[in-house]
Amino acid sequence: MEKVKVVRRVLDVNETMAAKNRKQFADKKVFVLNVMSSPGSGKTTLLQKTLTRLMPEMTSAVIVGDICTSNDADRLAVTGAEV
Repeated sequence: MEKVKVVRRVLDVNETMAAKNRKQFADKKVFVLNVMSSPGSGKTTLLQKTLTRLMPEMTSAVIVGDICTSNDADRLAVTGAEV
């Protein structure tokens, strides 16, 4: 069996960008949370309830990853968080 030589890791660019982002967030004292799970698992409901309790005492923003609909963004926008 022939071996394949790995010249560089496929995710190196991602790791580099993530490190830059982490540094920028830390420098600006911004807490960042990445919520990932399967569709329908309750991520949006969790965020909606959490943001409702936090806003407006704590400034919050959400980046929504649903590229097919604006349903999640619409649900989260009513909390007052920037979406």
